[in-house]
Amino acid sequence: MTDLKAAQSIDNVALKDEDGRDVGQYFFGKGHGRTVFLMGKYKGTFKTHAECQAFVDGALAVINRLSDDSAPLL
Repeated sequence: MTDLKAAQSIDNVALKDEDGRDVGQYFFGKGHGRTVFLMGKYKGTFKTHAECQAFVDGALAVINRLSDDSAPLL
């Protein structure tokens, strides 16, 4: 977990859905890795931006799949 008080150059970006609603936060800082929070339920801490992007894409794919009533479950 990123220690936000100890980080000197931490920044964050609000993550929004296609309609502009807040769905999470992306925290990053030099030497502190990257932490993603999604919808207050899902959290991941990663070393690279690519890992963060894969986590976000995967979580959103699962959420979209679960919310699509017409899609058959595997």
